[in-house]
Amino acid sequence: MNGTTAADREYYRAQQRIVRQAANQVQRAWTELDTETWPELRPELVAAITEGQADAAALAPRYIAATLAAAGAVSNPLGELVARGFAGRAANGLSLARLVDFAFSLYRRAIGLGMPPSEARAAGLARALLYTSTEVADAGRLAVQVGSVLEPEIAGHERIVHLPACGRCTQLAGRLYRNSTGFLRHPRCDCSMKPVTREQWRTQRPGNNPRALFTAMTPEQQEKAFGKGGAAAIRAGADLSRVVNARRKGAVYVAGGHEYTREAITSRGVGRQLGDLKKRPGRRYRTSGVARPTPAQLVNSTRDEPELTEQLRRFGYLH
Repeated sequence: MNGTTAADREYYRAQQRIVRQAANQVQRAWTELDTETWPELRPELVAAITEGQADAAALAPRYIAATLAAAGAVSNPLGELVARGFAGRAANGLSLARLVDFAFSLYRRAIGLGMPPSEARAAGLARALLYTSTEVADAGRLAVQVGSVLEPEIAGHERIVHLPACGRCTQLAGRLYRNSTGFLRHPRCDCSMKPVTREQWRTQRPGNNPRALFTAMTPEQQEKAFGKGGAAAIRAGADLSRVVNARRKGAVYVAGGHEYTREAITSRGVGRQLGDLKKRPGRRYRTSGVARPTPAQLVNSTRDEPELTEQLRRFGYLH
């Protein structure tokens, strides 16, 4: 993993073991599921997730101390992190009992719709495992964030992205955040946050950045994360963040069989108006509702790499 230390890697492996252990316990319990056994299984599922959260949170103080030691700083916490305080509730404040009820409700609705019991059980299990992995990982991340606040030497945290990863996580790799900033993540996201000292905050370390991670991916991983056209555009030199943002929800629409994006077409964005060849590439301008092709559309409609590079630059995907 780019830009990580032995402490980072050890923490990540430990977190993954805890997530897997909790998921395995939930899966074993779920095999006994039916409408009659649910009252007995419900507390068992809640206990498995709760224990996973507590175990994940308990890793934080040791990880923070190891990170400080690797940076040549001394751990001197202003307080003690209580791992159990991070267990028992979802990241959004919902009780874990309510959370597992959602998974059971999915199973019960599937049964009511005539789905075979084995398929209904699998659908509910998939939802339960999604909740388990996400909430256990969230507890660990939140504990690191809170534990970092207790350390005077910690100024914030750096986002560590572990491959394979989605395009949006890759885009955020290496970002530095104050401890008061929330951690953007999606369900089953296994990105982690690395506490950084003030010196590291001032001199961001190389290696853990979007371009390096993209280069480390296989072509298949690149296309899965960014789409076939988006990956080709990035390989041709397009700005990775703009390729990702061009396909964000609500930004893409199709007209005349071609894809267009509304991303970066206002005074806050950088782009080019369609058909305007006189403006300099990347020039900021004020407009409203003017579309530009997505990177995938440019890849599919250009004749060769020089033309692709020219068009990517023209429409603001290249600097």
